[in-house]
Amino acid sequence: MSVLMRTCWAVAFLSIPLAGCIGKPRNPAATQPATAIDPAIAEPAYWLSRPAAAEVTNPEFKRLWDASEAVARQYLFPIDLRDYRQGILKTEPVISKQWFELWRKDAGIAKDVAEDSLGAIRRTIHFQFTRNLDGSYTVTPKVVVERESRVEPKYATEIQKPPLYWYALRRDTALEAKLAASIESKLKT
Repeated sequence: MSVLMRTCWAVAFLSIPLAGCIGKPRNPAATQPATAIDPAIAEPAYWLSRPAAAEVTNPEFKRLWDASEAVARQYLFPIDLRDYRQGILKTEPVISKQWFELWRKDAGIAKDVAEDSLGAIRRTIHFQFTRNLDGSYTVTPKVVVERESRVEPKYATEIQKPPLYWYALRRDTALEAKLAASIESKLKT
């Protein structure tokens, strides 16, 4: 047998285990569906329980509350809930800024605007007011970012979820810092 023929047989013999099945994928995440996440992380309550990124303190509760409401309206978020006793001010969820909406301020960085333009993303502002030991008050704005998910009609009988639902992605700490800075500037006027 010639050297060339032996080489061909060796290559053919060694390539047999490589052909066929892919075997174990190098990155297991590549075989998971996009929605395979921990269900707790998909709930807004999980993200609201995380520490605040920014806060504003003022000795007067009414001025702090009014400034927070004014800032929410300034950012085009309608007020949904006012609970003075619990110290909660919450806005309605608003579909986030698209690339052509230059007047809106709810998604500041280019990555957020690109994400908002590719799919339905919404933001909700939660203002939490607390009374401090010295008698002053602190507000912490928290912004929850959610994505829309739709179940295709052909899968609706197999899946027990509603055909349209929203799940939480993260908090928008950059917007939280901007909101706190806007509240600070409203209090100075």
